[in-house]
Amino acid sequence: MSDRKPHIAILGAGPIGLEAALAAAEKGFPFTVYETAPRVAGQVGSWGHVRLFTSWDLDVSPRMRSSLTAAGRRPPEGDACPTGAELIEEVLQPIAALPQVQGHLRLGTEVRRVGRQGLLKHEEIGTGGRAGRPFRLLVADADGHESLASADVVLDCTGNTQPNALGDGGIPAPGEASLDGTLAHDIPDFDSDAAAWEGKTTFLIGAGHSAQTAVQGLIELAAKGSGDTRILWA
Repeated sequence: MSDRKPHIAILGAGPIGLEAALAAAEKGFPFTVYETAPRVAGQVGSWGHVRLFTSWDLDVSPRMRSSLTAAGRRPPEGDACPTGAELIEEVLQPIAALPQVQGHLRLGTEVRRVGRQGLLKHEEIGTGGRAGRPFRLLVADADGHESLASADVVLDCTGNTQPNALGDGGIPAPGEASLDGTLAHDIPDFDSDAAAWEGKTTFLIGAGHSAQTAVQGLIELAAKGSGDTRILWA
């Protein structure tokens, strides 16, 4: 019986992907981390201006904390809540720079498709046969050049989510597709992009943490502006 450890493909170099990388390195598993963005935690960087609602003590895992300490770097701690950008700079980028992680990172590399070698999606369903085939990954670099990679295990740590449609039942509302380009599905940076929002009427939909953060930003923007900024919140 072969004692070869399975090769792990980790999709995404954000908090979970880097945690998985540390765990793999700790146990001696060969691994590769694929990140579409040119730097680690690309998705976190897209909302880097937003402050988390969890503190440093909750944002830094015990494994990350011990790894940074062993490398001579004091990890942040306390009950202050960092922004996404601060999380990258203070924790995720230093983790990515650790020697047990850095050499396994493929930044600017998109995993476009994942399949099983020699099998189509309808073959060997429920037979256990798929587990005996390695994964095949179609990857593309920053210039769009495609190549193939293989792995025994794939961990999807991308954290990507599909934004909710506006219609009842989760389907698009009539005419929603025609509004493409005027609908924002993230939390804008109202400080650096104030001109795009000030003096306009914004229709905000939703009641979760993101919606509450966005409406607070709009209120602050309206208070600083000329008074023409209006918010309709559904």
